[in-house]
Amino acid sequence: SGDSAADNEGEAANDDDEEEEAVCTNPGGGRRKPAVHAAFYLWYGNPEVDGRWLHWNHKVLPHWDKNVDAKHPKFDWRPPEEPHSPYMPARGTYSSRDSATLHAQFRDLAEAGVDSAMCSWWGRKDLQVKRDDAFSGANTDELIPSVLEAAQAAGVGVSFHIEPYGGRTPETFLEDLRYIHKNYGAHPAVYREQGLPVFWMYDVSVQHSHRDVKAWRKALDSVRGTSLDGIFLCLWIGERQGGMEDAGFVEEGGFDGAYTYFAAAGFTRGSDPSTWKAAVQALRSRGKRFVPAVGPGYDDTRVRPWNAHNVRDRRRGAYYDRMWGAAVGAEPDAVSV
Repeated sequence: SGDSAADNEGEAANDDDEEEEAVCTNPGGGRRKPAVHAAFYLWYGNPEVDGRWLHWNHKVLPHWDKNVDAKHPKFDWRPPEEPHSPYMPARGTYSSRDSATLHAQFRDLAEAGVDSAMCSWWGRKDLQVKRDDAFSGANTDELIPSVLEAAQAAGVGVSFHIEPYGGRTPETFLEDLRYIHKNYGAHPAVYREQGLPVFWMYDVSVQHSHRDVKAWRKALDSVRGTSLDGIFLCLWIGERQGGMEDAGFVEEGGFDGAYTYFAAAGFTRGSDPSTWKAAVQALRSRGKRFVPAVGPGYDDTRVRPWNAHNVRDRRRGAYYDRMWGAAVGAEPDAVSV
């Protein structure tokens, strides 16, 4: 879905944007820059550091329709010559466990003006659960101490992108909060807004979680004003589900706002830039925040060969520029990349 929206992506931005510094308007008045958060993944490994390949050898994923799935052979990619990515990183098929690599990556984030790395977190390190769709076995929690060290050295914050690890529920998330606050909460590199750490709740949305909205409200209400409090942002899809729309889910679930995540404009209605101004207004009127996501392009066809209709060409940077223009034009509290 989303082909028509993709054709219109970025039209909220002008082709001849003025050379004015991008700023947003505070709900209480005044102008300021939006915070910038970049998705940061810790599941990469190589034989030199980890003793085996992690994620670079991602398998080709199945399609839910058996007829479509049958058209695409299944295999694991073969790094370093043939990794799962259509692009080769400048640092090669690196390991997320390598300290020098982490420090270099955080210096890059600092130079780009990023406020926080949204670290993909797949559950507490001692849990025996599904870690990612590739079933790679990567344990992201083990790397958080090294990440915080690299972030502090570069002057970049760390926020926590809570992924749908096996068995995640509102109740297990409360255990996650206790764990994260106890083990990492005092670290100076933890990114904070209004003194509170920031948590991004992937696949917690009106589409995925409308039946659990009361459970999420109960869980989040239980930590408000306590040492476990935070800024909690759920996923914004842009559609109704179970008689509820996104803004209602954010409010009824007790979240502080929502983010769109997807870099493919129009993949969901919420990731269509033409909807962002209305989304900002819908949430701001409820005292909530909206965080649109931008990206330089999108292509996951090496792991989802049946997903070619969601490829978004980079257009030599024009695609990225248009998404940024639309995001800043919506005057959100923050932007994610």
